[in-house]
Parts: sequence; structure tokens; C-alpha cells
Amino acid sequence: MTNEKKLLSSILKHLNGMNKIEAYDLTHKLETLLFYASNPIDVENLEQIISADFNPNDEIDPFHFTILPNGNFCDFAGSNDWLHIYKENKRLLPNWPLFDTYYFKTKYAPLELIKLTKKNLLENLKDTEEEPEVVDFMRMYRLTQKDLVSDKLLLLTL
Repeated sequence: MTNEKKLLSSILKHLNGMNKIEAYDLTHKLETLLFYASNPIDVENLEQIISADFNPNDEIDPFHFTILPNGNFCDFAGSNDWLHIYKENKRLLPNWPLFDTYYFKTKYAPLELIKLTKKNLLENLKDTEEEPEVVDFMRMYRLTQKDLVSDKLLLLTL
């Protein structure tokens, strides 16, 4: 038990001076990264995972949970095989679609939570097999447009 306390203390020294929200976000990224890591943990393996593409058959983010730097939580809104979408849960604003803000993770950047905009999505999908399909989709629909019957984002049908 004392070894665990010493290890935990040495790890927490790296978080010194960081905002709590940033620390939560970092620990979530670590948790997601460790999900993909081999056992026992090898630093070289972790570096390869961070810099390489993930296996397309793996889950993008198995935890479906994240906290934004502003302190708001994100609720899992849906996914397909290459994209996870999260909706910001705003504490102070009413729950109207006008105020909805969406974020995404892709299998190409599963550790990064990125605001869902045309520019960000296209940058993230540059030179991938999904890029042409997404470009065609954006010509016809808004990124946050929903199916009237199922209330599911149309982007997730790609």
C-alpha cells in the first residue's frame, strides 16, 4: 500500500498547478489510452498508440464520457463505426436546440474531443475513406440536422 501511495504522489506532482477540469480531462484521456494498451504497460507501446492509427475494429471511446475544459459535461449523443458525437450539457442555458453544442471523436483521433464544425470535421477526416462521403453529406445537410422521426443526428447514418 505504501508503494501505491508513493507512486500516486509522484504522478500527482505532474498535475501541480493544473485546473481540476484539465486534470479530469487528462485522466480521462489516460483511461482511454490505457484501454488500448497492452498488459503489462510499456511506454514504447503507449507512444506507438498515441502516434499511430487505431484498429478500425476497436471502440473509439469505450467510456462514452467526457468533461470539457469549461467544466460542463458532455452526454453521449450517438455513434457509428468511425464517429462518436457528444452533446454539451450546459448548466446555465435552457435546453433549446438553438443552444446545443456538439463535439466529436473519430477513430483517427480517439483521445481528442473536438467541437463539431465543418472545418474541424474535414480537417480530422482529411485523406480518409470517409472524407468524400462526409463532403457530399455536408452539401445536402447541416452537421447537426436530425431525423424528424428518430431524433437521431443524420451524420451518424453515414
